[in-house]
Amino acid sequence: MLAQNQLDLEYDCLLNPPLPATTPKCVETSGREIFAALVLAIVVVLATRLPVARPSAFDFDETGFLETIDAFRFPMHHTLFLAGAKVLGDRLGDAYRGFVAIDMITSAGALVAVWWWLRAIVQPSVALATTCVLAAAPVFWTYGAMAGNYTAIPMVGSFLLGIAVRGWTAPKPWHPFAAAVVFALGTGYRQDIGTFWMPVFLVILWRHRWLRAALAGFLFAGVCSIWFGLMLEDAGGWNAWRSASKEFAYKAGYLNSVWNLGWIDAPLRYLVKMGMALVWTLGPGLFFVPRGAARLWTRIAHGKKLSLLLLSATVLPAASHLLVHFGVPGYAMHYVPALIACAALGIGPWESDRASVARLSVLATFLAAVFLFYPTDYDRPGFRGDFDLAFARSTRVGLKTPTPRRDPNAWRTVNSQELPDGPKRAETRRESLSDLIP
Repeated sequence: MLAQNQLDLEYDCLLNPPLPATTPKCVETSGREIFAALVLAIVVVLATRLPVARPSAFDFDETGFLETIDAFRFPMHHTLFLAGAKVLGDRLGDAYRGFVAIDMITSAGALVAVWWWLRAIVQPSVALATTCVLAAAPVFWTYGAMAGNYTAIPMVGSFLLGIAVRGWTAPKPWHPFAAAVVFALGTGYRQDIGTFWMPVFLVILWRHRWLRAALAGFLFAGVCSIWFGLMLEDAGGWNAWRSASKEFAYKAGYLNSVWNLGWIDAPLRYLVKMGMALVWTLGPGLFFVPRGAARLWTRIAHGKKLSLLLLSATVLPAASHLLVHFGVPGYAMHYVPALIACAALGIGPWESDRASVARLSVLATFLAAVFLFYPTDYDRPGFRGDFDLAFARSTRVGLKTPTPRRDPNAWRTVNSQELPDGPKRAETRRESLSDLIP
């Protein structure tokens, strides 16, 4: 009888093998490792971004940035980004080089933050390989070599996620205060960071309730009040700021929203733009996100809580981007910390880190090749030319080629509204309905 039971047990194990063990607890990272990672990230960014950096302002947003810093020290939108770029531009003797320099700095910071966040859920070798994928991502590469502040989004978001996860496994007294300072500076850098990443910050505060969370909340409010007060004074006071904000909300919000463009047109056009932006960010890596999300839910310590946290960090930007406005590909950076973590978890066999590293290395090489060698041709008429003009700007050629002054009509949706002057108003339509928000 005992022998038969043993045979039955072995047979049952063969038919229903136990799930692999969850990943080990997050690997502690020393200060020396973080410093070495930062130095390496700076070297990589300088070696890859400087040779392809845009020489001067081409896009509407970039010329708007230059005009803004000529008129204000602490502008109303993207306050710390524009103020920092102005300081660097004055030091370098070229205003546009100041923007490129600050974007290279935030690109290096983003790579370190993503690496640190990933080490909380995957092995160090996989975290490093995944960070290389982000470094080679065409959209991320592009915004590190021109005037654009989107690389700060994965830097702040990944740092907050890294602290939130470590708060469940190995909380430290400094976690909420570091999160408060970084989150406040990120909010001053891009105001939508403060809106879309607030749920993650609140989770961090809840883990450290009550006194420490209250102090961190006051610290966040204090840092925000500093840059907000400087901006308010430069804007001409409260009433002037409210008037300018109301005008901006109408032009950049209402005119681009479902309430003006329609409940079919706006979500459809923004869904297409969002999808193309993500394709040009992670490419084939997106195929592994669903499997990584499933593994995160079932096989990672605290995986269910982390899955809900990542969901909260993506629902807010998704709702805003589909209903109000999805502008340029840089908006996709809000989804990078969650998507790249799921891709890292799903790209290889669960039991083999070596296979995951090999596949991530191939993916990084492919994305780098796409950025460097994609045959962009903006002047070609028809489908291919309009496609490149609308979606293939994140390439080496795209960084050095001014945008032709024509409207990509091939990507108009069913109920897109014609302007009174038709093609003559192409540039006006592009500025007023598509690219108003930097």
